[in-house]
Amino acid sequence: MSNKKSVQNDYDKLCSREEVIKCPHMMVLLGYLHQKHDLPRYGWRNNGLRYHYTDAQGLLGIIQNGRLWATDIRFLNDPSEGSFLPERLISLMESKPGGINDTEREVIKGLQDALRNPNSNYSSFCTSLSANGDLLSQWRGYGSFGKGYAVGLSLEGLLPHPQVASYYDVIYGDDGLEELAFDLLDLFVSSVNKWKDLMFDEWVFTLSVLAKSFKDPSYSEEQESRLVCSYSGDDNNIFQNEKPLRFRARGSDLIPYIPLSLSLLKDGEVPRLPIKRIVIGPGVDFDRNYISINELLKAHSYDDVVVEKSNIPFRP
Repeated sequence: MSNKKSVQNDYDKLCSREEVIKCPHMMVLLGYLHQKHDLPRYGWRNNGLRYHYTDAQGLLGIIQNGRLWATDIRFLNDPSEGSFLPERLISLMESKPGGINDTEREVIKGLQDALRNPNSNYSSFCTSLSANGDLLSQWRGYGSFGKGYAVGLSLEGLLPHPQVASYYDVIYGDDGLEELAFDLLDLFVSSVNKWKDLMFDEWVFTLSVLAKSFKDPSYSEEQESRLVCSYSGDDNNIFQNEKPLRFRARGSDLIPYIPLSLSLLKDGEVPRLPIKRIVIGPGVDFDRNYISINELLKAHSYDDVVVEKSNIPFRP
């Protein structure tokens, strides 16, 4: 047996259903869910560019600083961020055909309690990307109402370091969630007698990881992939260079965000992004800005970036 197959077999055994029941730790459970349900969906599986829509100031910062801003998910435009998946899963568990028994009811209540009172001080931050670099709804919502830019990134060539961020494809709606809900309920019931309430926080933390790649189906047009990172809020954060915490004002809100590097940085190293294409929004004077954008790219050693005009007829 080849070494690669041996490693895969060891991983399969470690993340098997039996191992989850024996010790339902978050990492084991995530491994099982990835094998059995293909969750979460990792963006690096797909070829093609992913686009970040921004305004002129954002484009300038991205090129000059080699970072993308990741916003605290509590301040994103979807109020169901982070709650869509666990709420839907629990609803499906409660409506299990044939009804639920006392142990299942106990498990569901434990999950609900842990969701209401999470035992974690981590905040989640997200950078949104789209598979479509010239989408009218994206220009309106995130591209300065057509007067902005879509920055195309080749992330399959430069993945984020796993200690910095995760790269997910977003799943819209609840297709396949019924099977997932019943499987999770059965796993939790099978291990609750041994672990009692000790593992509810672990299970809920696992659900929170999955939840960051699920959204309400109303947002499906966005074709979103996302870079997700976490911030602990303690003074011992060892990734201050890669993901420092910052704040900006928007109306009455003070919004936490992280200027996100995709890699671990050496002292004094300037981050760099895999920019391959920039689409100039339909409300921007293309001829006037084409030259300046190319000069800006050249000044920061981006020599192979295609700069193109939006094909959408839209007057902001």
